[in-house]
Amino acid sequence: MSLALPLDVAFADTSSAELRFSLSRPRIAPLATEIVDLALPGLRLELHVIGSSHQVVLAEADRDLLIETFACLPETGDTVPTETPRWDETVSTTGAWAGLSRHEFRAHRSADPATFRSRLAEALDSVRSHDRHLLVGFPGDPDALTALALISAGPGEVCWQTWHAYPQHHEIVHSTSRLTAASARGGL
Repeated sequence: MSLALPLDVAFADTSSAELRFSLSRPRIAPLATEIVDLALPGLRLELHVIGSSHQVVLAEADRDLLIETFACLPETGDTVPTETPRWDETVSTTGAWAGLSRHEFRAHRSADPATFRSRLAEALDSVRSHDRHLLVGFPGDPDALTALALISAGPGEVCWQTWHAYPQHHEIVHSTSRLTAASARGGL
């Protein structure tokens, strides 16, 4: 899609300081979804915008293999672990996800009122440059946006990026995630 899909739901994020990361949180009901059938047999990547940011699900048939959650999550008293993002550091996790064995996540945030609009325009151009993306707008502020894009998918690797705009703080959070097979080299 090329225009921001408008949502009729309040923007639930407060600021980037409230974001938490998890690879073990269960699905949260999405507000908008883009499903991508991958070039990897039987696998799909689901890009979800949730009221408090995003989830990306790697799935096959009716089974979730990996759920990446990067969101402002309410305290529920549950035992699902979440982490505060390590800004500008690559966090690597090993696992077994249909032949993919390493998940790398890197998040960067910037907050500058003088450059917020130009950085947001650059982010939107980047999102729209990818065929498979999801871009949603929240009511109350035309700059309250969440976007996800599939960057690459092929044998041994799947990569996606996300952008979260917090206009009330002039913040933009950009994350890059990469799933690779054990033999893949490189990093974020």
